[in-house]
Amino acid sequence: MARSDIGRRGCAPLDPGPRLFRADVQGLRGVAIALVVAYHLSWVVTGGYVGVDVFFVISGFLITSQLLHELEKQQGLSFIGFYARRARRILPAATIVLIATVLCARAVLSPQAADRVFEDAVAAVFYGANFRFAASGANYFNSTLPPSPLLHYWSLGVEEQFYLLWPLVLVGASLVWLPARRRAARPPALGLVAIVLGAIALASFLVGLRQTTTSPSWAYYSILTRCWELAIGALAALGLPLWSHLTERVAAGLGWAGVVAIGASALAYSSRTPFPGLAALLPVAGAFAVIVAGSHRRIRYGAEALLGCWPLRRLGDWSYSLYLWHWPAIVLAPSIFGGPLSEWGQLGVLAFSVTAAGASYGLVEQPIRHLRIVVRRPRLAAAGALVLASCSLAVVGTAASTLPSLVPTGATTRPGLAGNGRLTPAQLSVDLEQGVATTVVPSNLTPTLAHAADAFPLIVTDGCHLQRAGTESRPCTYGDRSSKVTVVLFGDSHAAAWFPALRLLSEEHHWRLVDLTKAGCPPVEVAIASYPQCTTWRTNALAQIAALHPTVVVSTWARYVELPESGPLANVAHLHTSAWDNGLVALFSALRADRSTTVFISDTPTLSDLVPDCVSGHLSDAAACTTPRAAAIKDLRAKREELAIAKRYGATTIDPMNWFCTATRCPVIVGNILLYRDDAHMTPQWSEFIAPVLGDDLVPVVAAASRR
Repeated sequence: MARSDIGRRGCAPLDPGPRLFRADVQGLRGVAIALVVAYHLSWVVTGGYVGVDVFFVISGFLITSQLLHELEKQQGLSFIGFYARRARRILPAATIVLIATVLCARAVLSPQAADRVFEDAVAAVFYGANFRFAASGANYFNSTLPPSPLLHYWSLGVEEQFYLLWPLVLVGASLVWLPARRRAARPPALGLVAIVLGAIALASFLVGLRQTTTSPSWAYYSILTRCWELAIGALAALGLPLWSHLTERVAAGLGWAGVVAIGASALAYSSRTPFPGLAALLPVAGAFAVIVAGSHRRIRYGAEALLGCWPLRRLGDWSYSLYLWHWPAIVLAPSIFGGPLSEWGQLGVLAFSVTAAGASYGLVEQPIRHLRIVVRRPRLAAAGALVLASCSLAVVGTAASTLPSLVPTGATTRPGLAGNGRLTPAQLSVDLEQGVATTVVPSNLTPTLAHAADAFPLIVTDGCHLQRAGTESRPCTYGDRSSKVTVVLFGDSHAAAWFPALRLLSEEHHWRLVDLTKAGCPPVEVAIASYPQCTTWRTNALAQIAALHPTVVVSTWARYVELPESGPLANVAHLHTSAWDNGLVALFSALRADRSTTVFISDTPTLSDLVPDCVSGHLSDAAACTTPRAAAIKDLRAKREELAIAKRYGATTIDPMNWFCTATRCPVIVGNILLYRDDAHMTPQWSEFIAPVLGDDLVPVVAAASRR
């Protein structure tokens, strides 16, 4: 069917003939982008993210089909021509959206957040966004950061990394294929290419299967775990001579089965589904089935009757631009309008995205893609792509350079101390009151706003605090290593935040301090289906505690019963309250059985905003970043129940709220110390500062336990 035949407002005609244009594939693009947009707007399809997997299969199919056609027609491949076509196809719209997003972020986000967007843009310009987001997502301490408005550029990175090498494989095959083509109707080299490609796909799938459990972020964003999806599309293209022999009935059934598979995965999956892993097989197989079923000829009752209809084809035409525009609009709109989007707000964002996509397609994508001078001169197009990338980097760099300085200009201050040079609870209360009243950010703020996000305790930087993949803590001993008094720190990242204070106390009082902490893993005995390493680590840690016979175990954790339906601990959000309480009972029973004295520190406050981001936008009004004390306790019932159960099983309890908040509010700066690295983890500087008041409660307990 000629390209002009599909412009009419109806479904694609069903006449037989060679497939010069795949209306069904274009409609499948429309389905994929509809699923992605609906998912991002939280509309019905809880697994709409599978639309990206469908895109990967389509991309692998179309690009490989073009390469095979060029190989056979021109007896070779032009690398410059290939990459020039890719540049004409993707760079213009991607660059415009990139620049617009950075400029908008500069206008509506805090300087700290806008700076992160600029860094994301730099990675996106060089098609390395997937590596940046994989590394960022793998770091548990980044889990509280809001999503980047450029997060969706990860998929462009995966595609371009795949197409950096795939033409080379085909060129190598052509050295055998083209001579064979002259001798036989079925070139044997294609079978060899299919075997090699299948091996690559299988290896990639197996790596993804493993990393979905051990490192979900890398599994989701990495080319190593995603290239199998593009390879499946490439295999569909390699097998076109075979698919043409399918009977009409088989092809029709296969096409509709593919549509059902994609729809089922979009409706059945959710943010709690381990992905990609095995789950990715369903949408990928569905896309493959649709493509295979529609090969060579049209079928009266096939899936093309639906996919070839004008609305889906038009949506498919705009799919790339819509993919680029919709996500920044969704992420930045709440900052523009000052709050979460209402249903009308979501419709407005959708209308803007569709309008921008249509304009981008008609005024940017198509004109540049078919510009005669660059079509005829691919070297000129390739050079233009480099210039465009350089210019976009220069523009976003200029935008970033206009960010306000994150170096405060306020007066130098420091927290007060008692007359004996030691912090007391009374003096701390005075300091907190002054912190609530702080407006101008001090010039000697520590840590600085630029480095606050990286202000980790020592156990994080030296590898003792386990990340997701770890299941057994190695011997990490601090303080007086020869001491007979052993204190164990047992918990998650919130426990790790207390390490600086405990290290100072252990050095002062000659304790041996042992760290047993793991990111995102509560010591409370609850099963987390999406995080099996946590259960394994907890079992191992309790065994290590039993072998150590410590004097005191200090334990604390975040209140995971509050977590949203996302991230590695999403399943914990759905635990019934009784399940969490039963886990608490099991934990404290196990610790009591080891005859170790247990100290339970209730969780620290959780503030309303990311503190460094908020402060960077309020250098002269830091008080605007404080949070009411009542709002900083996210679940008062859970807090009280945890304290009650701990006491019931003989643990000493400490509620640190008065070390962070006044009677009414929780400050973010006290003297020259920034209290939080995000919205809930205290900085090492604050942990060290409040060590004396922690010692007032902890030292007598350790002393009494050591005499037993």
